Amino acid sequence: METDEHYLRAAIAAARAAEADGEVPVGAVVVHAGKIIATGQNRVIRDADPTAHAEIVALRAAGRVLDNYRLENCDLYVTLEPCAMCAGAILHARIRRLVYAASDPKAGACGSALAVMNHPLLNHRVEVASGLLADECGAFLTAFFRARRNAVKASRIQPAQEAVLMPTKKWSAKVTTDSTHPHQGLFNEDAESIAKSLATKEVSPKGPASGMRMLNFYINRAGKNLPEARVQELEKAKTILSAMIATRKPAAKSAKKAAAKKTPKKTAKKSSTK
Repeated sequence: METDEHYLRAAIAAARAAEADGEVPVGAVVVHAGKIIATGQNRVIRDADPTAHAEIVALRAAGRVLDNYRLENCDLYVTLEPCAMCAGAILHARIRRLVYAASDPKAGACGSALAVMNHPLLNHRVEVASGLLADECGAFLTAFFRARRNAVKASRIQPAQEAVLMPTKKWSAKVTTDSTHPHQGLFNEDAESIAKSLATKEVSPKGPASGMRMLNFYINRAGKNLPEARVQELEKAKTILSAMIATRKPAAKSAKKAAAKKTPKKTAKKSSTK
């Protein structure tokens, strides 16, 4: 006969497998007559199933093995204290003995947060043992949630450190060509480079004015997530781009006047009177 630690180690292995697939690392095994007949791990994300906790998965598998929804003379080993849902399922399955490692002060239903297991009004009693390998199981659960929080935090501050990805849609109603998409990372460059790029025909076929619209769109969209130094650089780029627009407008007017002078005026034919 194997020890409780042996079976809990098997549950830990299932928990590690769940973690590798992006699930909260909780694992469980069902033991019958000294042998592991079913293993379960968290599958809520993969199965899109809020009931797919490790305990539920293991109980379902054990029921299929024994061809019975009653799992009498079976023991359940799990790395984390069962929640209310799992505690209810354990009682309905008539599990003989429950061994869990780490307590769950937020959702544990074996006395930590709730006292569903062995409630005095229920007609089934489960022998409960806890604490074995609790530090080990608690440590990798804590590490998992810390890593998840850090990842979420990093995703929130990332736009302030890197270029915000530009939308694939058109920049404005007046800009209608697919060529009007600045290259990724442009708005992380210095002000002069930004202005010159936005004034080119490759980026702004309609001239610097359309480039200015792109710059304003970017500032309005990403400004709150950008550091002050980057905002100042973008405002400087606007100033440079405005100067480009101002110098090109008189040139455009002069070109129109010159073209008008070259065009001969049509003279009306005078009709002679006899």
